[in-house]
Amino acid sequence: MLKNNIQTVDAATQYSNLDVKPKEEPSEDVKKFLGIWLNRGYTVQPPATTYTVVGHSIHLNTHSGRSTLGIATSPFAAPRYQWYKSTDKGRSWTEISRNEGGNEEDLRVTSNEPGSIYYQQRVNWRQAGGLGFSIAEIWSQVAGIHYSAKDKNAEKIEVSVQDDYLYNNPSEIALNSTVATAKVNPEDYTEDLVWSVDNHQLAYINPETGELNANSRGASGIVRVTGTIKNVDGTSVSDSVDVQIGGGLEDKKVKSGESAMFAMQGHIGQLGDKDNDFTVRWYRQPAGTQKRELVASNTKELSYVIEEARVRLDNDLYWAEISMRFSRDVYEYVTNKARLNVLPADKPDITLNNTVQNETFNHNNTDDLIDDIANGDIVSYRDEITISPDSGPLRKGTYVLPIYGDTEIDSVKINDEEIDPSRYQVINYFGGTSPILQIDQIRRESGETFVIEVRTRVDGVYMNEQMVAHPYIYSGEEDNAYRFRGKDKVMNYVTNVLQKDVRDISYGAVNAYTTDKIISRTDDTNQPNDVVTVDDQRRTKEPIKVFLTQEGEFTNDDGGSLPGCLRLYDQGKFVEIVGKKVKVTESQKDQPLNSIGWDKENGLLLHIHDAAVAPGQYSTTLNWSFENSI
Repeated sequence: MLKNNIQTVDAATQYSNLDVKPKEEPSEDVKKFLGIWLNRGYTVQPPATTYTVVGHSIHLNTHSGRSTLGIATSPFAAPRYQWYKSTDKGRSWTEISRNEGGNEEDLRVTSNEPGSIYYQQRVNWRQAGGLGFSIAEIWSQVAGIHYSAKDKNAEKIEVSVQDDYLYNNPSEIALNSTVATAKVNPEDYTEDLVWSVDNHQLAYINPETGELNANSRGASGIVRVTGTIKNVDGTSVSDSVDVQIGGGLEDKKVKSGESAMFAMQGHIGQLGDKDNDFTVRWYRQPAGTQKRELVASNTKELSYVIEEARVRLDNDLYWAEISMRFSRDVYEYVTNKARLNVLPADKPDITLNNTVQNETFNHNNTDDLIDDIANGDIVSYRDEITISPDSGPLRKGTYVLPIYGDTEIDSVKINDEEIDPSRYQVINYFGGTSPILQIDQIRRESGETFVIEVRTRVDGVYMNEQMVAHPYIYSGEEDNAYRFRGKDKVMNYVTNVLQKDVRDISYGAVNAYTTDKIISRTDDTNQPNDVVTVDDQRRTKEPIKVFLTQEGEFTNDDGGSLPGCLRLYDQGKFVEIVGKKVKVTESQKDQPLNSIGWDKENGLLLHIHDAAVAPGQYSTTLNWSFENSI
């Protein structure tokens, strides 16, 4: 277990002898911090309970040691072992002689009679040389061996390990061994439990004790640990558990834009504030180089996070160097180099259903054609955006809506909720002729549908113009570029006014002796050229009448009058217009007013009266009026 960064090495098995009085109180289990032994104790205890048959040899295995600090203080102290046994549940204990193996680390025992015998070991470390004096002592747990006259089969076994990750590089602060244990049903089975592994290149296991040691050559992989019991009748039971062997870090594979975290595996643990002598440095080696780049220093973090991995980081290597001061010594561990694999991001598959509505004026508009849009109109846009559930999510998307001229934004809503103006911006491209509304940093999950609604007030229409527009969502993000557009919408903008352009009329040079004669206009004001050019952009076309008045006679610069006047001819019939308001033409309801022009024999012609014309330049003023018909 890891509690407060202290790893307790539980060396006991699953059974205990609570009704047996030990010779001495068993010592506490070994505690480790970052692989350093904080106290003396056992990592392999003799099994608390063993059932066997009479005459069968049992091997009691142990493994113990002193604290790292104790070894540093007295490195040459040697352990001395002594086994004791009891046949009366601990009421009395006897020392096992040297001839019976009582002074060995491990003890082999057997019995020719049914019954129970209990064993306990003492380990005493003494200074080297001469008799030496004791500097440390520990006592094992009590091991009870129960001998019967008849074998009993094992029916089920459940295998576990104290640690499922072991380091493959030699270091004082990295855990490279653990113990496999088993829970057997029934617990009074009588045959031996044998341990094995499937790959000796990765780890070695003691077949009797279950003590598993990782290789120290840097070989990584998964080793399967198996416990097997072969019964006397030929049947067997077994179970397995996997243990990861590595250098502390595992390779990571992510998609572009996702975060990647390299974290120390196994019982390194997270650092507390009190562990001030513990530091970690993280390094990066760019792919295809031998560079060693420091990416995090003097940190106490046993993990390193790349917030948004990109394809350009693919195959980069990352590792950590751990340094710890314990007492007067410094311990270091360098992890393996773990590889970062970055795959291209799953692009979203987006469907954009867009509609446009002129709330002010709607005359025969269709889904794809919005006609007769004028200044002051309220034009609203509704875009339903769906991300396919079988595609990637929408990351940092940008929504773009083309708008016209000086159009103002009244409101922007996402899923019926109005967003603050700081969330969007209006950008004018090409000197303000191509403005857009833009919303950045849109994030949505796969399978999600959301609606963007934009309400605008049209302005800046100074001429009749057509715009083919469509909204779109795009991303220029590295490794995740995409662009999805809606349907084209034809937007016809009109000024909603009747525009008129009246040309000057000339009758050329008139002979001074011309009398009682009709003079036609010069060719530039005869058909196909119009005298009055009309562009009728009124959305509601009410009838209009056009009237013409000649304000006064033709006069020259000297104040002399021309003996003549203008007449409005129509197929040989005429009316003089001097001082009169004469109707020239009119339009019908729902019809545009057309431009005004005549051929050479019709329209405004000049009549010279029966009098001589004095030389000079003569002119007059014509008043055109355009009046709604009632």
